[in-house]
Amino acid sequence: MTAAPSPNVIDKCKTNIAQGYHPCLLVTSDRLDAARQLASIEGVEDQITIFSIEHFVALNVMELADGEQTRFLEVLTRIVSTYNRRLEDVETDMSLRIELS
Repeated sequence: MTAAPSPNVIDKCKTNIAQGYHPCLLVTSDRLDAARQLASIEGVEDQITIFSIEHFVALNVMELADGEQTRFLEVLTRIVSTYNRRLEDVETDMSLRIELS
């Protein structure tokens, strides 16, 4: 994942393309257009898949829920609870906790 897509990230993608890989960039939703524009400028927009991290995570939670034949919210609640427990074990900044409402 990259929080701030840059020409260096696109250059790394171009190297991966040259090696036969299909790069996938995960960026925050507010950087999605910037990442697509950089890929376009470099002429590799059709050779890179660019997702927002939010969309990617939601799709994965939906896939988990479907595979377990469980409701999306139940899976999401379980993941967030696990995250919050782990956070409490290692972090002093509890503002990183996720609250579901």
